[in-house]
Amino acid sequence: MLKKIKTIKIDNSHIKLFIPSSVFFPTATTDFLLRDSKKFINQNIDILDLGCGSGIIAILANKLQKNKKKIFASDVSDKAVACAKKNFQLHDCNFELKSGSLFSPWKNKKFDLIINDVSGISEELAKKSTWFKNVPCKTGIDGTDLTLKIIKSSTLHLNKGGGIIFPIISLSNTRKIMQALKKRFKTIKIISNNYWFLPEELNKNQSKLIKMKQKKLINFEKKFGKIICNTQIVYAKN
Repeated sequence: MLKKIKTIKIDNSHIKLFIPSSVFFPTATTDFLLRDSKKFINQNIDILDLGCGSGIIAILANKLQKNKKKIFASDVSDKAVACAKKNFQLHDCNFELKSGSLFSPWKNKKFDLIINDVSGISEELAKKSTWFKNVPCKTGIDGTDLTLKIIKSSTLHLNKGGGIIFPIISLSNTRKIMQALKKRFKTIKIISNNYWFLPEELNKNQSKLIKMKQKKLINFEKKFGKIICNTQIVYAKN
């Protein structure tokens, strides 16, 4: 049941949302992604919120457009889709919302901007984090499985001049992701670099993290006994 409304602060905005425990809760990465996506949002573009979760990115993007243009959103989780529907109705959005994995719900549809917030950290670490409690994260040991599929398929779903914006998190094989981007896109821009301390529940597993880094599955810096991670927000277009 979606009964409780929470007030979330994101991108200096306070927004009311239904968010049950079975749906991904917005994190700092969500904040980074929305902040940088604003630079590409205007009144007349079709935007897809891919991996929409609670729908927060689509809602705030729609508020920036101010013209009640239809927003498009999808998620692999039926619980997330049900949650997003409630939130879109709460905020009086004109929306088209679908359930399905990655681009499967959008076979014949193209967009001007794809905002991708699909899981992008090592599945091994996701299992130990609070970020993905009761939320699926089938990303593989190096965290790239879903991101690589999105990069491969995204060009089929972009209008001419359109682009995709998404986070690349150092708790994944960032080198592999960048190599895949360079094969598919002519223009790749790192919009921002954002550094943050690893949460305590993951910091307890430093020996495992170090082994994963040695195998080049993930990357991070270590200072004063603390692990520092990085989230890059990347925009790509042809």
